[in-house]
Amino acid sequence: MKKIFPILFYIGLCLPLIAACNEPKTNAAESIKAIYDLYILGDTQGITSLGMTDEDISNARKIYDDSLKETIRANFAASGQEIEETTLNKLCDARKEALSKMEASSEITAESEGKATVVIHTTYFDESTLDSDAYYEAREETKKNGFSDLEEQRAFLMKLYTKNLIKAYQNVTPSKDTTDITVDCVIQNKTWVPANMSSFGSDLAQAITGQH
Repeated sequence: MKKIFPILFYIGLCLPLIAACNEPKTNAAESIKAIYDLYILGDTQGITSLGMTDEDISNARKIYDDSLKETIRANFAASGQEIEETTLNKLCDARKEALSKMEASSEITAESEGKATVVIHTTYFDESTLDSDAYYEAREETKKNGFSDLEEQRAFLMKLYTKNLIKAYQNVTPSKDTTDITVDCVIQNKTWVPANMSSFGSDLAQAITGQH
């Protein structure tokens, strides 16, 4: 049976304009790693060194967090259930905790005339299996209770599934190997950035969750 509360792998990344200088402060590999660190690890040191302000960093993270929360809300609503705000925050925090355990390195594989190709080597975890296991464990426990009321059954399943998922995120162990993402980069406002931020976000999301 297909699980009813799938977590969305896509990451919607945004990058405000960074204060320009005469030349890029860092090379393409360092810039892309700084973006990875911001969104995956929650580490702002690299992106700050590129000239991104604390306010812009806060806004970028808020947009990212709000997007994830809305996706989770929509998934629960599609099953006829609502998720409490406190539970939603715990779930998102647990996912951030899992992501913060990842590790990555980056390297430039090609560069010429304001364009560059960067490869990110990142560890990952299998979010799809994690999600499926959390649901199926909840489903089996729900069956044991023999609910006669469908709404009561669904509410119990949702609560237990979410509890399992939070615990699973907290217990994530990153892969020992890495998966690679190739990123085409250009210079914008004197800073190296992904040529297509949306595509980069999608590729990164799939890579860190074992879907790449």
